[in-house]
Amino acid sequence: MKRIVVLFIVAQLLLIAVFYLILNSDLDFDLIKRGRDITIEIIGSNRPSGKLQFSDPGIIEVTAGKKVIWKIRDGEGAKDVQWFDIEPKGDQPMVFLCDPPRGNRRRPAVGYLRNRATPVDFEYEIFWRDRDGNDRRHDPKIAIRPGTKILDLLIYILYPLLAGIISYMTFRKQRSSETRPT
Repeated sequence: MKRIVVLFIVAQLLLIAVFYLILNSDLDFDLIKRGRDITIEIIGSNRPSGKLQFSDPGIIEVTAGKKVIWKIRDGEGAKDVQWFDIEPKGDQPMVFLCDPPRGNRRRPAVGYLRNRATPVDFEYEIFWRDRDGNDRRHDPKIAIRPGTKILDLLIYILYPLLAGIISYMTFRKQRSSETRPT
């Protein structure tokens, strides 16, 4: 009986360890499509300060594993912005699957975000060039929230199932050994 209880405890600890390791992995596939792709439009520019105005002011939340699109809105507001680059600010973690995105008046900048197990507030800089050829800089922020990975989903399903099976088998053997005549 003691051996069964020890086996049960070891199995539970192993399942917890696997659960923890998988949740903290940084895999790049997403089974459940939570969240949505985000489009950030540049709607205005201030040449003296280098600041840009966006369609959504403030910190924009996006789900990890999704796509962020920066584009220049047609019209008078952002007519100064000719091209722009998105670059991590300082010592930020790399959040994009590929190189940081670049865009211009005809082509939006598209960034594909890595899947993450933990949230991150990503501070970045937009280097942009005005119509007079002067380089400017603006530093916004996006908040990247974790997405659901296929292994997370499997663990959410398998952990209770395995814990239930192991518990059932352990206590069934324990009960059957107690009811046997000696």
